[in-house]
Amino acid sequence: MSREHCATLYDLPSLYDAVVKPGPCESFYRKLACSTGGPILELACGTGRLTIPLALEGHEVVGLDASYPMLSAARAKAEAKRAKVEFVLGDMRRFDLGRYFALVIVSCNSLAHVTANEDIVECLSRIARHLVPGGMLAFDVVNPSMRDLAQCGHTAERSETDPDRSYVSGSKELVAYDPVQQVQVLRWRFEVLGRKMPPVAPMRLRAYFPQEMPLRLALAGLELAARYGDFDGRLFTGSSPNQIYVARTARNAS
Repeated sequence: MSREHCATLYDLPSLYDAVVKPGPCESFYRKLACSTGGPILELACGTGRLTIPLALEGHEVVGLDASYPMLSAARAKAEAKRAKVEFVLGDMRRFDLGRYFALVIVSCNSLAHVTANEDIVECLSRIARHLVPGGMLAFDVVNPSMRDLAQCGHTAERSETDPDRSYVSGSKELVAYDPVQQVQVLRWRFEVLGRKMPPVAPMRLRAYFPQEMPLRLALAGLELAARYGDFDGRLFTGSSPNQIYVARTARNAS
């Protein structure tokens, strides 16, 4: 298969679920959902690892994703667990659902897939237009490390299945970084039972720096309510692994 026609990780939901495991972000967003109520919209919902638990906890939930294979896997999971979720195929830069939500979630660094300035402006503006007055947006992005970004070619992360750690393993490598566009190019490599799998397409992710996101939220008409450095709610610092944002619309917004 040529590089131009390589599958992406999001074309392979079983592989995605094998190497990208639930983490502390899910409990953070579930607690937030309990305080805001619904309806809830999750953008880039993937295979439903957050959307489905939210529905099982009694929330009205819509999950939107641009990958048909990921949504198909999410629908199958929801049906198996008898979770009532509306899944929508769509682009978080251009969606228009014709309804409003008390909470919009973009979890697990998914906003980093929006790499162009005009697209992040459009994405945040569309989120704001889908929120009720006083509604909340919650999302997390990685806190970039300049040292890591300068060291292209090193393995940044390794993930293995559990408990059978010999079944599927994956390593994520930073192969390029454009400091002007703030875009990283990441390459995943996978092994099954110790044998290398065909390559998946490189992944392009935006690096969002701490000073830019509050400004972007303000330009979209959203007020920053909180920023944390991890999913336990610790204060954000330069060494924090994540930037976790909670923003709201003005209560008198139309």
